[in-house]
Amino acid sequence: MSNYLYARGQHVTFTAKRFIGPAWTGAFVVTQLLPSGGEEPRYEIRRVGEVYSRAVLESELSVRFEVLQSTDL
Repeated sequence: MSNYLYARGQHVTFTAKRFIGPAWTGAFVVTQLLPSGGEEPRYEIRRVGEVYSRAVLESELSVRFEVLQSTDL
């Protein structure tokens, strides 16, 4: 059984990779932990407002830190 680094509902950054380097990056939410099938852990992720999801490998994700802005400043 794989050890998952990210949890369901966690905000992550997905970076699509190409042969030369990153193609694009975006903010997503983990919607489901998928079976790894002997590889590294896999996740289903979805961008807020989208109707479809993506299956990605753990190495394509990184933690996304939310920056909270106070209105009391």
